[in-house]
Amino acid sequence: MIWFDITHLFANFFSTLNYMRTYLTLLLDTRRAKKDGSFPIIFRLTHLRKTTSISTGYSILEKFWDTKKCAIKKTYTKVESIARLNTLLLKEEARANDIINQLYDKGKLNYLSITQVKNRITRNSTYDSFYKFGEALAEDLKAAHRYGTARSYTGIVSILRTFTKGKDLKFNELNYDLIKRFERYHFAKGNSVNSLSSYLRAVKAIYNKGIKAGLIEREAYPFIHYTIRQMPTEKKHWLSKTLER
Repeated sequence: MIWFDITHLFANFFSTLNYMRTYLTLLLDTRRAKKDGSFPIIFRLTHLRKTTSISTGYSILEKFWDTKKCAIKKTYTKVESIARLNTLLLKEEARANDIINQLYDKGKLNYLSITQVKNRITRNSTYDSFYKFGEALAEDLKAAHRYGTARSYTGIVSILRTFTKGKDLKFNELNYDLIKRFERYHFAKGNSVNSLSSYLRAVKAIYNKGIKAGLIEREAYPFIHYTIRQMPTEKKHWLSKTLER
């Protein structure tokens, strides 16, 4: 009886050790800076002595990162609420850890590669892809004979796909920094303010529907500090001048 208890104890001990070999760490990845000098905030996934990165979609300057607390400092000003953003990151970490716990409880964890574990974590839902969600909305709009809005949605998805060089775009990756990069990309091609305004209104509409569908938290909304500009057209400009006379 005593021998059975000791054997059972050691079995549990080594099982726990195997489980502890899979864990997440929230950190600022300072290996390579972006063009603006910022570094991406990532989850470092460790599994069976191998590591990989999971993007959070956020990047900040190193001076705004608290290494001890693994959190964004209160001095960061590009979001409405630092507390909400830090809470959002913690929620994502808790969600990922819950997936790891479920895989462990089902006895699957040690039989999966690190890529498979990462895929389980990043596969939030059927429409975690901004592109797939936008295309699904467009199909619904076509069925409702709203072809103009449907073309607007499929158009911006196509343009963003070109911008991201065919790489998928997750909701959490569509943030303020990405919008600013898209803006610079748009103007560098010689395009107008009004065409950018049209594209971003479509992005905003799809994103808002994504929030309502529960695909992304409202705290992650990228348009809090970004204003969509619109220049008066020649016809509207002429009309306003006429009214002033």
